[in-house]
Amino acid sequence: MTRSSCAFPLASRSTMRTKVMLLAVGLGIGGTETHVLELASGIDRSKFDVTVCSLKSGGCLVEELRRRGIRVVCLNGAGKGDPRVLFRLWKLMQEERPDVIQSFLFWANLAARLLGRLSNAVRVVCSYHDEIVSEGWLVRMIDRFTFQWSHAVVCCSEAVRRSVSNCLGAPAPRQTIIPFGVDAGQFAVGNAASRTELRLRDGGPIIGTVCRLAEPKKGLHVLLRAMATLNRGGNDPRCQLLIVGEGPAREPLEALICQLGLSDCTVFAGARRDIPRILPLLDLFVLPSLYEGFGIAILEAMAAGKPVVATAVGGIPEFVVPGETGLLVEAGNPPRSPTQSGLCCAIPSEPSRWGFGGGHACSLHFKCPPLFGDMSRCTKPVWVMPKADREVTKAQRCLSCC
Repeated sequence: MTRSSCAFPLASRSTMRTKVMLLAVGLGIGGTETHVLELASGIDRSKFDVTVCSLKSGGCLVEELRRRGIRVVCLNGAGKGDPRVLFRLWKLMQEERPDVIQSFLFWANLAARLLGRLSNAVRVVCSYHDEIVSEGWLVRMIDRFTFQWSHAVVCCSEAVRRSVSNCLGAPAPRQTIIPFGVDAGQFAVGNAASRTELRLRDGGPIIGTVCRLAEPKKGLHVLLRAMATLNRGGNDPRCQLLIVGEGPAREPLEALICQLGLSDCTVFAGARRDIPRILPLLDLFVLPSLYEGFGIAILEAMAAGKPVVATAVGGIPEFVVPGETGLLVEAGNPPRSPTQSGLCCAIPSEPSRWGFGGGHACSLHFKCPPLFGDMSRCTKPVWVMPKADREVTKAQRCLSCC
């Protein structure tokens, strides 16, 4: 059925479920993709009919979403900016007739805005999960020009909101800050992974990180140099480093590991979906990012009761409190001696207190789904729309706050 250009008002469909489309660039392993998974899983399906749409093909989260009973459509885009994706998405919109589209990251935001502009009935909610740092001038110009076509904007941290405002000239009242949340219950596991399973030797503290291997953003080269400095301090047994994740920087990182003499104490675990089983092995969790919108991997480590050392960038200082839930260090500045390294905190008793504090902070302030349902955290609702669009308003609140 083809959608009429003059769609009937949503208020006349109050007895029907509001149709929601979550639009992602891809569905591989990553912080944003995991957020989409949990968001789609947490929406009240008695009120909302949810479809997850990916601009790219496949991805390891596709089957997991389907196992949870969520409909997934992949548009099989060949790469960034594949124009065929717009035609496929428009056709899907004509078939699905969504009331709300919530998009995630630049290319999905752009597609939602362009097609939302052509539609008289769909509302577009755009999400920003990272600081605007790496985009080129053309991407930033397009983002700035099309920003006005968003009906609402959700940022995952105050740092991201500031970045969006400063770089795109976006008015603050149109942006709502809703941080990520975690289900702390899933980190209380009874079947933790063993050292043998992950090819780690017995004895010695384990320092670990979970992230996409993307340099220079994740700062893993800084972490490796810090490890080399720490192990030169004569610790016996030597600390081991566990890196969980995949990405384009793996080969260069492996070369640096060989250069620094860390081959015998560094393990790449690859992309994993059983992070709650791996975190109990760690004595210290480290995220050395040079820039970061939020850092959901840190939140997961805190939920597992692990002490955290992270860089004081982006949204990280908004939930890592020095001396209470972890330690913040300067980004991109490897230590010159073991005593300068924040990693040496793996040895004293202080991190156990940080781990307890982090777990408490997660259960108190970053629980999911209660966190996303608490609209009192928003300084001013951005979903103020005509009376006839109240069902859309409900959907947008659910999308961003479920």
